[in-house]
Amino acid sequence: MLEVIIKRLKRDRRGLSNVIVVMLSLILVVVIVANVVLWSYQMNQFDWEKMQETIRISNVTKVSHSSWFAADTEYKIDVGNIVNGTYEKTQMADGAYESFQEERFKLETLRPCATGQYEQWPQEYLAGNVHWSLVDEDPSDDDATYVENNATAWKKDSYDLQEPIGSGTINWVQVYVRARVTASGGSVVRTLIRTYGTDYESSEFTLSTGYQDNYTQYYQNPSTGLAWTWTELASLQAGASSKKSGAANVRLTTVWVVVNYTSTNYSLNMSGTFALDLSIYRLDYIEGVEIQLKHRASDAGEKWFLKAYNWTAGAYSDSGFNDTLGHTPTTGWDVYSVNLTDKWRNYVSDSGTIYVELHDNQTDGNQTTIDVDFLAVRSVINGTKFTFQNEGSSTSHLVSLWINNATHHQRYDANIFINSGDTESHVRSNITLPNKPYTVKVVTERGNTAVFASY
Repeated sequence: MLEVIIKRLKRDRRGLSNVIVVMLSLILVVVIVANVVLWSYQMNQFDWEKMQETIRISNVTKVSHSSWFAADTEYKIDVGNIVNGTYEKTQMADGAYESFQEERFKLETLRPCATGQYEQWPQEYLAGNVHWSLVDEDPSDDDATYVENNATAWKKDSYDLQEPIGSGTINWVQVYVRARVTASGGSVVRTLIRTYGTDYESSEFTLSTGYQDNYTQYYQNPSTGLAWTWTELASLQAGASSKKSGAANVRLTTVWVVVNYTSTNYSLNMSGTFALDLSIYRLDYIEGVEIQLKHRASDAGEKWFLKAYNWTAGAYSDSGFNDTLGHTPTTGWDVYSVNLTDKWRNYVSDSGTIYVELHDNQTDGNQTTIDVDFLAVRSVINGTKFTFQNEGSSTSHLVSLWINNATHHQRYDANIFINSGDTESHVRSNITLPNKPYTVKVVTERGNTAVFASY
């Protein structure tokens, strides 16, 4: 009896094994078939999408300039006033403008030019430099150059200032320091001036770990109690004193003095910040820079000048410009343009920033109003603009460009998305068209191509 039972169990086990094998085989077949069907569907879907994609190159043209880049913040007025309008009115030549007016009230900025009575702050960066040369820049360079106090006792740094060139009645003097602390703590700084051999310090300014400007204003010379004189300004020293608390060193990056005075004549000096788009127009493909001004002045008797901040010299200049003679207005709308020629790199920072200054030739007795309809900068390039049209029913992704002629065969990477029905203009400052005849071919991610021929 036992033997019969054992034989039956063995037979049933073999049968169960066969059933399991058959089921696994069926599952495997289903998976294979499903994958084949899915792959077939995906291939058919891809082929269908590829057939539906239609890209056309409608035009290819040489480009010699970038677009114009206007100011995106309000202009800084060193001398004069804004009468009406905002900087946004100067972004397009459309008849809407911002008005500025000359004033007798003037500002003159004096910066360190030599070592003064004190050079006590223990540390400097860049190491080994005289202290005044590390705090004289305009605009401030923050941690690029500075002096630093790591002492718990009060320490002073003071500097001789540039010779003033103004004339008239001095209304007030402001002494500025731009400083921060290197760590959280209670370290403080004071402004410092030295006149007639005596030091005058402000109250204490509490600092943060980010740079901030603090100033003290003097309506009279604290030594005499009377209005400032130009002779006193010529011998004035300015700087800062500080002491460390805890782990917070005091870091001083810039010192300057602003003089407000009433002149016997009128003038205007304004400046704006402009930025080239280096994501499109890379510095290594820029061949020059242009500045253009559309303006109208109420007085045709004086010239107006465009200058730019020279990052090498550390001052506004027109050295190397194609026109340094200025522009005499007609009292109607005038366009004044300058080219920075091969010196343009001195006026463009590594980030693409350009500071542009507009000022009159000299002070005079006429109070001039000047309307600015347009002020902007652009780069000079030797590039190409491609115009693509997506005539298909889905978004296209362009991944490469080919430029070919009899002697030139060059491929360029691309990453351009164009929605269905859209036309897209694409400027490449790094692509120079070869001699005709040539062909341009674009390739999409799906493998479709479009060709433009120029004869």
